[in-house]
Amino acid sequence: MMAKMSGHTSETDARILLVEDDPDDVHIIKRIIGRAPISVDIESCANGREALDYLEKCGAGDKSGLPDLILLDLNMPVMDGNQFIRELRRHSVYSAVPICVFTTSTDEDVIKAAYNEGANAVVSKVDSLDGMSQILNTIVDFWFQTAKRYYIE
Repeated sequence: MMAKMSGHTSETDARILLVEDDPDDVHIIKRIIGRAPISVDIESCANGREALDYLEKCGAGDKSGLPDLILLDLNMPVMDGNQFIRELRRHSVYSAVPICVFTTSTDEDVIKAAYNEGANAVVSKVDSLDGMSQILNTIVDFWFQTAKRYYIE
């Protein structure tokens, strides 16, 4: 039996905000995380601007609606991942939400820039479904079963 976590409904152990512009990646990520050993609610936004708007709506009043983790692509239209991180880290309410960058980039400068902006982790996407599944299962296991979460009051 799984323990339910503070601040969540009885049906959901964790919430992830997926910020990704590629609909195929969104579908794959949701499918893989949907098979996780814990119940995860995933909302998705196609760019950083949409994600900030979403956070404003779910953080208004009761902060328990905020995600426990943001899974973020870097290369997106309108507002890219680094711009999103910069804006989020300036916000007094949302700045503590952990951000895991999930990117195709292996460029050290790109990775370093994401960390400098305030990413908590940077993980490289892989081409294979098995590899993607292994990486996403590791992310879910680490953030929701190993790491202690910071709850926003």
